[in-house]
Amino acid sequence: MGSYLVRRAIWTIVTIWAILTVTYFIAYMVPSDPARLIAGQHASAATLASIRRALGLYHPLWYRYLVYANQFIHGNLGYDFIMRRTVSGMVLQAAPYTLYLAVVAVFFELAIGIPIGIVAAVKRYSFVDNLLRFVSIVGISMPTYWVGSMLLMLVGFKLGWLPLGGVSPLGVILPALSVGITGSAFYARILRSSTLETMRMDYVRTARAKGAGEALVLFKHTIRNSLIPVVTYLGLDLGALLGGLIVTEYIFNWSGLGFLLNTAIGQDDGALIMGVTLFSASGIVIMNFVVDVVYAFLDPRVSYS
Repeated sequence: MGSYLVRRAIWTIVTIWAILTVTYFIAYMVPSDPARLIAGQHASAATLASIRRALGLYHPLWYRYLVYANQFIHGNLGYDFIMRRTVSGMVLQAAPYTLYLAVVAVFFELAIGIPIGIVAAVKRYSFVDNLLRFVSIVGISMPTYWVGSMLLMLVGFKLGWLPLGGVSPLGVILPALSVGITGSAFYARILRSSTLETMRMDYVRTARAKGAGEALVLFKHTIRNSLIPVVTYLGLDLGALLGGLIVTEYIFNWSGLGFLLNTAIGQDDGALIMGVTLFSASGIVIMNFVVDVVYAFLDPRVSYS
């Protein structure tokens, strides 16, 4: 397993480097003038030349790439001249809010999706199973922003039970629930399929033949192994959520990475867009690595040769 982890760690680093390279060169293919964005449309040529010199724009692109890559290795995402703050500072300030929202959203996804998946598997091919599968399809089909808007209008505006937006302990419920309702449908379908497949395994039939009760067979022998695909999706899902929920955070005025990225796109702020993108993509890659490691503890049958 040690050699596998070393190989996966190396590939994780290579993947992050590839993301850095592609993101950097795409950012500089965009036809915009950072100096003009900073100084304004009516700035003089001397002012623009001074800003370009300060930004290092007169150096070759390959040299600027190496400088940025070296900064990234040391945890420095550059300086945002438009916001007049370090990109790392803004990203690290917004990241905890996105992490908070992502964790609560995943809690809702699992709290709704896992029971539905288990019940649908146990009651397979029955009316209950068909109903739950229909509900799952509807949940997958509903856009998150639409669910969020409906919750905002009904629960927040008309009923007044929860805040309409903003960062607060109660304010996290509506955006997290809007993500949880749609995301839970994926978990339900994945767990149902995995549970049905596990129920057909020989060791499950052996447990039943030895006289084990259905509850014991279900919770001790079936669900644990059925959760492996769920853990795979959970890692990728959490990584994607940590990348920022652009529309959801914007709708609920939640000051996370998604809201920060939306602000950067509106201002054509290349430095901030790159910083949020690299931070988010690195989080997804690292979460994928963590999921592979967790496999060994969930299922000893998984081989890491």
